[in-house]
Amino acid sequence: FCTSCGHLMTSADDQSMTLGFDGEKGENEVKESIPTPTTPVLASEEAPEADVGTNADDSFMEADPASEGSNSSDENGNQSRPVSSSEEDTDDMADAEQPTATLSQNEQYMGVESEPSTAADSQFQTQALPNVTASVEQPVAVPVTRKVQRKTVIIWGILIGVAVILIGGYFILKNMVFTPSEQIKTYVSAVSSGNYKRANQLVDPGVANDSRILLTNDYAKNADSRIKNVEIGPLVRNPRGSGYQVRISYTVNGVKQSKPLDIQAAGKQFLIFDSWRIATPLTTTIKVAAPKTVDSLVVNGINVKLAEAGMNKEVVTPPSDSSSSDSSDEMHYSSMDQYTLPVYPGVAKVELPNSKYIQAQQVKLDGSSKVAYIAPQATDALEKGILDQVQQRINDCTASTETNKTGCSFSNGTFEDYGGPNYTNIKRTVSSQPSLSELDLSNGEFKTSLIQTNITYQYRFDSDSDWEDGRSSASDYLAGTFV
Repeated sequence: FCTSCGHLMTSADDQSMTLGFDGEKGENEVKESIPTPTTPVLASEEAPEADVGTNADDSFMEADPASEGSNSSDENGNQSRPVSSSEEDTDDMADAEQPTATLSQNEQYMGVESEPSTAADSQFQTQALPNVTASVEQPVAVPVTRKVQRKTVIIWGILIGVAVILIGGYFILKNMVFTPSEQIKTYVSAVSSGNYKRANQLVDPGVANDSRILLTNDYAKNADSRIKNVEIGPLVRNPRGSGYQVRISYTVNGVKQSKPLDIQAAGKQFLIFDSWRIATPLTTTIKVAAPKTVDSLVVNGINVKLAEAGMNKEVVTPPSDSSSSDSSDEMHYSSMDQYTLPVYPGVAKVELPNSKYIQAQQVKLDGSSKVAYIAPQATDALEKGILDQVQQRINDCTASTETNKTGCSFSNGTFEDYGGPNYTNIKRTVSSQPSLSELDLSNGEFKTSLIQTNITYQYRFDSDSDWEDGRSSASDYLAGTFV
């Protein structure tokens, strides 16, 4: 097999090539029998000529030397060939009738590498192969695409997997997280657990900041003050407008209560999820009433300044049974100041701040329909404190040497200030300890019992006269206010 021209050579070719290297004459014959490598050679056309040339060479070498000179050339000086024209025509017809076939690369290699086992096989190869079109191609390195294809499949698999996860996650979040029911569940859970700070962030209570003093986690420190047995009803279309409505049921101090919540659509969240807004917070109100002398109350341990945190102030008349005792010495109120305080549902314990001057029983509220009437009762310390200051006023009045002192009607007496005698050595004394006849905690007013004052003095009408002793008295009530 000639690697430069792609031609299958026969045994004659091998011999002519061998002769070509041994001598000059053989070299010329090799040039005639071997095609030029740069010229395309078809096996169907060139192979017979190579065979004929081989036979001619063999005949020429075997010819008689005597006849060599006579038959060496024709009229044109061309060398004669020992092959008859009929044989050439027969060979040409055989070549024309031979089918043309293209060998695969593996078959070409097999044809080149395999050796004939018998003479018949050798003859078959010598005669048959020239009639076959052998398109022999040089082996070309083909890049292996298996790894590239596998990488592409992996990438597509990852992309499809991510897409499936994203789509699945979208529907899960849409149907389980970003839903009205989930919004309500989160909000109600914050309220029932006493996390009022979180509840305020989820839904605006809709009240001023000063009035939110009870909407804090401290209000629900005690678990008994929170709602229990919470149940969330089904979502129904809001009959009063768009969105949905749901009823929240719970128990407060063992009493079952409920409150409807309205929830409305509020656009989109993260551009793809529906957003919902609870329009009605789960807040309620409690009402407390106290005399105007009480400026603060304690609700579930939180000190509440009524004038600041309270809303909707009004004057009310407490019921007759609002007092905790039927004692005749207990203070009964004709009027109180009532305030409204925003809270989350639960138990509210309302009481007075710690004080040594007044006291009242604690009032427990478990619903917005009730009012906590706080009826303070004076302690002995309050009465004593007021009488101590009354006594201070008595001392100031009796210590005066003036005939008339403001605020001392009970001790001024009947001195004549204009056109009367001159007075000296005025002395006043109160014969008894003062006591309270009235103590009004609703208005912060008090009144003492009658205070009687004895007065002694000296007087004269002119400077030339001697001083004479005189005696007088005065009495009155001492009244005032307290806080």
